[in-house]
This record gives sequence, structure tokens and C-alpha cells, in this order.
Amino acid sequence: MTVVPPRKSLGQNFLTDENIVSRIVRSAALTKDDTVIEIGPGQGILTRDLAEAAGSVIAIELDERLVRHLRETLGGLPNLRVVSGDALAFPYESLPGRVKVVANLPYYISTPIITKLLDAHDKISSMILMLQKEVAERITASPGGRDYGYMSVMVQFHAQAESLFVVPKQAFTPIPKVDSAVVRLSLRDAPAGVSDPAFFERVVSASFSKRRKTLKNSLKNSVVMPPDKFGLMMARLLEAGIDPSRRAETLSLPEFVMMTEILFENRGL
Repeated sequence: MTVVPPRKSLGQNFLTDENIVSRIVRSAALTKDDTVIEIGPGQGILTRDLAEAAGSVIAIELDERLVRHLRETLGGLPNLRVVSGDALAFPYESLPGRVKVVANLPYYISTPIITKLLDAHDKISSMILMLQKEVAERITASPGGRDYGYMSVMVQFHAQAESLFVVPKQAFTPIPKVDSAVVRLSLRDAPAGVSDPAFFERVVSASFSKRRKTLKNSLKNSVVMPPDKFGLMMARLLEAGIDPSRRAETLSLPEFVMMTEILFENRGL
């Protein structure tokens, strides 16, 4: 029975399947040395199991009704701290070491939260995220497919991304319109080999800005391409084995890294 009615405005769909809870906790591979950040604990079906497995749990909940419910029902757990607030505003940079994140993310805000967490990669060792199945397929996609795009490259730049299992919509109340999936993101100690990560992000964004166009057409007149260097940079890419007539969706992460470094190094020539 639902104790706190879900709010549609907050995209709330509460997980009710204990078997899925057990699979999520096992996937996180927690020990008593781990601190876990749980985003969106809802009514706490996962929170208690996380607290049993980990050394400490920080549960961040936006809905004040659920905050009160969690404090009333789970307040006796000595290693649990329920934080009332927005996960997008939480100061992850203040965490005293690297943590593991476990989150059942609302569909409508999943991309901003993933971006926020990736920005705090030096404070996070891994993430177990339950997402809309379509989003999970995008961030774990390989080059060449229709799901591969900007988020695929940016997530895989910061982490090894692995799809774990599908969660049927019947595992939630109210039942959403689509299935979910659980993914594991194992964050890299440092982003993969670029001189300027912010410039890398701009290159990837520009490359996918005109998805059906070639790299040459997408990068031309973009923020990463000085107009007077366009011909030179296209020639340098071709010399390195990256044909500018290819589309962005065909490039692997190492090729995006290589392209970024070529553009970065030749901007001032």
C-alpha cells in the first residue's frame, strides 16, 4: 500500500518490487567501508537495504512529505542521514572522499542529474542508476547506432558504462508508460587523455549539432572552429585517419579524443 501518494509534478513512480531492490543492492557491491548517496529514496524501499549493506547512507529527497516519512520510518538507522533538498544543488564537492551513488532517477530530470554527477567525478567512484530504458540505451550505446550521440560520448568519456538489467514498468506504482533499466557507471580516475575537458565537450556538442550532416558541415562555423583555420584542420584530421566526410555517430570515443586534440593543438597556428 502506498503510504505517501505520488506527485505527478515530481515524476514520482515508487519502486515496489523487493526482488529488484535486492538486485540493485547486489549490483552496487557495497561494503561497510562505503558511503552511499541515494538520490530520490521515495518511500525508502531501497534505503533500508542500502543502510544494511553500506557504512553510511546519505539519502537526498526533494519532496518534504517523503522526507518526513523517511525520518519517521527509518530514523532509527544510525548510519542514515536524510537530506531535504534538490540533488542538483547538493555540494558533492564537499564529500570527504569518493562515494558510490545509487539512484532511481525521475525521467524528466535524469540527464541534468547525470551531468551534475559526472562533473563531480573526483568525488564519486561508481553509480548504479535506474533510468528510463531509452535513456539507459543511449548512454551505453556503441558507435554507429541510432542511440549513440552526445550523451553516449560524454558519459563514456568519464566512465565505463554498462547496462545491467531491465526493470518492467509493473515494478512501480503508479505504473509508468515505459520500462526502466539499471546501468552501472564506473568512473575513471581522470577523463581520458584530453588537454582541455571543456573544449572536448564543445567539440562533441558541435559534432552532433547537425546529426545527419558530416563532421565537416557540423564543425564549420562552430565555436570550436576558427574560420581561417578550417581548411588546415580538416586536412590535419584526414592525415590522422579521421575522414571529415564521416558523421559524428560513427566516431568512437578514442577518435573523439584524437579529433579534439588535433583541433586544440592547431587553433593558434
